[in-house]
Amino acid sequence: MPAKKKEESVPLILYPILIVLVILYIVFTILTLGIFLPDEDKSQVKGRPVQKSSEEEQLRVSLERKQHRLRAIVKRITELELIKRQITRREKRILFGVRFLIAGGLVLLNFYYLKEELPQNLKVHTPNISDYIDAIANFNAVILLGYALPAYLFYGTAAKFTAVMKQKITFILKKKHIPSLSELQLLKNEEYQLRQDIQFLKLQLEKWN
Repeated sequence: MPAKKKEESVPLILYPILIVLVILYIVFTILTLGIFLPDEDKSQVKGRPVQKSSEEEQLRVSLERKQHRLRAIVKRITELELIKRQITRREKRILFGVRFLIAGGLVLLNFYYLKEELPQNLKVHTPNISDYIDAIANFNAVILLGYALPAYLFYGTAAKFTAVMKQKITFILKKKHIPSLSELQLLKNEEYQLRQDIQFLKLQLEKWN
């Protein structure tokens, strides 16, 4: 009889152990639910954090690309600005040369008139200083009229005629550099847009952080 009681008491001791093991298994399953899930299941469980990381990475990649493009553009703009300054300096020198030739031509015409023509026109009486001044003034008035009349007929004003002539000379000087100057303007526009985009992307990344 004692041996029989001992055999019946063994299963009763196992019940509490089994209950504890079941409880531990359930707790362990709950705690490790997200650890052993596949990546797709994890993305479904976590949801927003995975999407956030993806969008943030896209913003960072876009920012890096635009910054790289901006650095290349700034370098090219620096090269083109140097070419533009060289063109401008040469343009100023040539325009000064044109003005110098025109002024020199007027001086030579006045000198020739004083030396050759004026004495012939003043044989009637002995000339004095006022005669020379009046003759020179009249001679230069004729020259000015010869310049102002066509300018007025074709351009409306002498100032506009001068401006148009300057634009034509400038165009001739810059003709072979037009592609570089056009590229410079396009790059400056792109540079401005890139700086705006980079600033916007930085603000977006600050929101994520």
